[in-house]
This record gives sequence, structure tokens and C-alpha cells, in this order.
Amino acid sequence: MPELRVLDRIKRPMQRLGYLKRLVKRVTTTSTSNLDNLGHDLLDAVTRKVRTSLDARLAAYIKVRLFDNTYSTIKQQADAWLKNGGEPSTIQMELQDLYLSDAWMPSGVGKLVRDDWGKYPPLAVNLGLIREGTYSANTRALSLLYFTPETELRAFQEYLPEANPLHLTQRQALLLLYALIENDGEVLAPLWSQLATKHPDGFSDRDAGNLLPEIYRAAIGRHRTRLLPADMRDRLLVLEKSADSITRARQSEKYTGGSAREESSRVRVEPFADIGLFCKPDPFKYEYGFCDAGRAWAEALANADTSQAIGDFLANRFFTTAAAAWAIPAQPISASEEIVPHLQRAAKAIKSPGGYAPIEELALVAGIEGLLDSGLIIEPEVARKAIIAYQKDHPYEVRFTVDRMGVLAHARFVDPNEPT
Repeated sequence: MPELRVLDRIKRPMQRLGYLKRLVKRVTTTSTSNLDNLGHDLLDAVTRKVRTSLDARLAAYIKVRLFDNTYSTIKQQADAWLKNGGEPSTIQMELQDLYLSDAWMPSGVGKLVRDDWGKYPPLAVNLGLIREGTYSANTRALSLLYFTPETELRAFQEYLPEANPLHLTQRQALLLLYALIENDGEVLAPLWSQLATKHPDGFSDRDAGNLLPEIYRAAIGRHRTRLLPADMRDRLLVLEKSADSITRARQSEKYTGGSAREESSRVRVEPFADIGLFCKPDPFKYEYGFCDAGRAWAEALANADTSQAIGDFLANRFFTTAAAAWAIPAQPISASEEIVPHLQRAAKAIKSPGGYAPIEELALVAGIEGLLDSGLIIEPEVARKAIIAYQKDHPYEVRFTVDRMGVLAHARFVDPNEPT
């Protein structure tokens, strides 16, 4: 049954994907997790106060992005220094503000608010990093940790400007881009296509949000033609209510920046500034343009307007598109003997204690490393066929499990010299 590839119950989600690194580290290092301890741990980490000296970028960030009256003294210091110059003042700032004001960050918005601690972890659930209900780690959390240097994780505990954890490496960006398309592709594909067509010279979060009601309703219409389980019907009802709320905001002359329209659109534009698909003329404003890579992805996904089409794209064209979008010299490979060593390497990083890992995740991690390390295009479906072919030739070196539909789901590589 085709799944609904739309983010679920969006309500002030985090805008910077880098915060996910702290969440997945937490769920992989604690025996039990829940929304309460995950949300509070994240906010405790990023709101930790750090002493630092003013510089031009930080002063600009303070002036533009810190609104609360509790920051009045710091704002006065920043204003005075920008106006009069002289020796920079030493001030206390939250860790997240120092990282958001970093000149290397493509966007300076997305500060987390302590009172909203419970609204941020659900993005990790939506993207398949954390299991809903138990708040335990999925294999994709292990994949993100595998691609995250230890210094970036320590940077949530102490200020390490050279290891800004809100910055995404190319490996992290590809992994999270895959997760976003996989779980929100029915919105992203038509949204990007329409933005590129209707706003070729640039767009705002408001422009993006105005397009969402019709995109939502098209997805609802496709899925309601089938018999649906109760949880899917509930999700479609929530999506329908969201479409109605955004429509009301669209009809209003007043722009508040905090309506359902902006809440629903920012999670679909801001993360792609981190990934490198959207460029921001001003890092502190919700205004965007397509980078060259973004145009390439929008064109590649232009006709992927159903859940099944998104699945086919991810299986067969994801890495081909990535190579073209970022002008990475790469050649496709398909021979099992060439591909399996990459899958074996991935398995060592993300396998469970029992030695198994989801075949899809093995293919994703192997595809990212193959592209960026070796200039090889290994599409997930090609990798899947390769491991099956390899097992036929080496029946004692690979073991599989199947899901409830009888489809091969997990794989385990067995060392032939390993005692049984």
C-alpha cells in the first residue's frame, strides 16, 4: 500500500537540521527516552551560556534576531559597538546564538525557544531517525551519527566554533535530503516545481506557504481513493485542517510571520538552505532563491507527484541527480562484486548487535560514500539487486530477513572464517 509521504503534524518544527545530531546522540546513548527528556536535553544544551567577544557578524545577529526584552543589555552593547567601534565587549550568549551567527552558516534563523521544547523532537520522528512512541533510535540515526564527527557532538557541550554542529557536511546533507524526500516528497516535489515556475527570481516563506493548500488537497485526493487504515485517515484529516488554516492565513491581508502558513512552509524551505538547494540573499530573512543544485533537484522531481513516483526516484535516480546537481564526476556501477564491498563497509557502521541492517539503509550509506569518496554512482535499487546476486553466488556469506509482506528487508554479512 503506498504510504503518505507528507510530514506529520507540523507545529513550529526546528528549521536547522543540525540540531538532529544532538537528538540522535541522546537516543543512542540512553537506555530509555521520551519526548520530555529529549526536548529538555536539547534545549538545555543549546541555551547554555558562553562568554565571548563581539564581532561584526555577532553584533548584526544580536541586532536583527534577538527580540526579547531579556536581551536589551546585549543589544545596547552591540548597537554601541557597531556605532562607535573600539575594543569589543565581552558578553554572554547562548550556544545556539553563537553557532547561528557563524559567517559560514547559510541561514541565521531557527533559534530554539525553551517553552517549545516538545515541538522540536517530532521532526526526527518524521524523518525516520527516531521511532514514534518509544523514542528509540532507528537505523537512520546510526547513519547520521556515522557521518557526524565526534567534535560536532562535543560542540553541543562546549563552544567549538571550528566544529559548528549546525553546519552540514556533504555526507550529512545527502542523508537528510534523502530522508526529507522520502518522508515529504509528495509536498516537496510539486512545491519546488511551482516555486521555480511561479517565482523564478526569488520567493519568501509566505510565497511557499501560499502554494501548500492545493498541494495538500491533491495528496489527500489521491490517497482517499483507497481503503485506508484508521491512522492514515487521521493523518489526512489533520492535513485537511492544515490546508484550511493556511487558506485562511492566505486570505488575510496581515502578515504576522507566525501563522500556520509560515509554520508549514519554513520546514520546507529553511532546511534546504543548509543542504545547499536554496540560497539566501540575507541570512536573517525568510527570502530565498534557487541555487544551481536546487534547480537541478526541482527539475529531476518535477514529475514525481505520487508516493510511488517518489519511491521510484529514490530507488533509481537519487545519486544520479546528486552527482549532476553538484557537478560531482562519477560513473554508475552495477556489478555485484564491485558494489558489495561498499555495502560491507556500510554494514560495519550501522549494523545492529545481531549483525543485521536494513538493506535500504546499507544502500543509502554505501551510495553516499561511493559517490563522495570514489566517484561511483550506486543507486539503491542497483545495490539491492547486487546483494541478492552476491548471495546466490556466496550463499554462506549473506543472510536475509523478510518483512511481513515477504520482501527482503535486512541483510547480514557473515565472515566465512567466523565460527558458527
